[in-house]
Amino acid sequence: MKNLQVVLGRELSEKFREALVAIPAIIACLVMDFFAGAFLGRFFEKIMLSYPVIFVILPGLMGLRGNIFGAMASRFTTMLHLGEMEPKLRDKNVVKNIFLSILLSLLPAIVLWTVGVFKMGNVISGLIVLLIVLTSTIFVSLIMGYATALATVFPFKKGIDPDTVAAPLVTSAGDLVTMPFLLFFILLYEDVPHIFDGLVVLAFLLLLVMLLKIKFESEDRQMIREILGIIGVLALLSSISGGLLESYSEVIYASVAFSVMYPAILGTAGSYGSIIGAKTSTKLHLGEIEGLLNRDSILDIFVYFLTSFVIAILMNLMAIGVVKLSLGKAVGIIYPFIFLYPLLVLVNMFLGYFLAIAFDRLGLDPDNVTVPTITTLADIFSTLFTVGVAHLIV
Repeated sequence: MKNLQVVLGRELSEKFREALVAIPAIIACLVMDFFAGAFLGRFFEKIMLSYPVIFVILPGLMGLRGNIFGAMASRFTTMLHLGEMEPKLRDKNVVKNIFLSILLSLLPAIVLWTVGVFKMGNVISGLIVLLIVLTSTIFVSLIMGYATALATVFPFKKGIDPDTVAAPLVTSAGDLVTMPFLLFFILLYEDVPHIFDGLVVLAFLLLLVMLLKIKFESEDRQMIREILGIIGVLALLSSISGGLLESYSEVIYASVAFSVMYPAILGTAGSYGSIIGAKTSTKLHLGEIEGLLNRDSILDIFVYFLTSFVIAILMNLMAIGVVKLSLGKAVGIIYPFIFLYPLLVLVNMFLGYFLAIAFDRLGLDPDNVTVPTITTLADIFSTLFTVGVAHLIV
């Protein structure tokens, strides 16, 4: 018994050291998410009144964008561990995967826009939103692609497991760039339409040039078919989050704090699930998981669950500051949020673990589908969580 306690103590100590490596990445995610949240809170009323279809699209746009590049980070990590990719940004796999991810990013944008237009029933306003969304998607995807490669290659060179760093950084980077770019193109359309028109043309020309330069191999086409299927389904699932956000936007706006916390809640909850999902995918590829329950993975989940209490408190404190600076209003500690948020994280982590195993047993590459699936489901649960807690405090 004593030897078992010693071994368990050593394992937990090692897990806490690993988690400490990931915590700075999660905190960086918080900063990025609150940057996006400051934009969302500042323009929440404008979107609610003038472009409500964006609320239907927004959760899926943020989540699936992070999902697509999170999956790309997971593929890069596996290729680096297996020696199939050189740890440098000029590797052929980097350029090819960036272009593929741009194409994959356009699909959920179109699917979510279609759902949003049907829900809101305003086709003319919807066409304007479509141009805004597609143009911002192309430019953002270029930025996200190279950021993903950097977030994977740099830690690997430093001897740090990219699975603990890249997934949370990339998924939150999707939140960081989505809101500012959307609002940037909205303001351009309203105030400087000729520049907006020029950027629309430039975006599609860039896409065409890349299409002509990239050659697809058979394994690339197989990967595209595999990811396209799951992304299409996840885009439809993401419309649930968007529908909830649009339907309860007044409640979230009235709660004040959640109008700026919303991206952070989605981002961090998805990041925790992504970390476990990515780590599980790598273990599956390395043959380290044979049964349904893996002791090492359960210890990972337990340790990260404990860290989520700290993240919840930090998130609430950051919300107080952001609301004060960006909106000039005062909010306090939200105790229901602090105590319930770790449970949200725990659910997402177990989902990430079991989904990776399930996809592997179904013959799908867990690197391609686990991160997109868990972050999409996390968006739905996080939106329900946000609406529920907002109802408690309004």
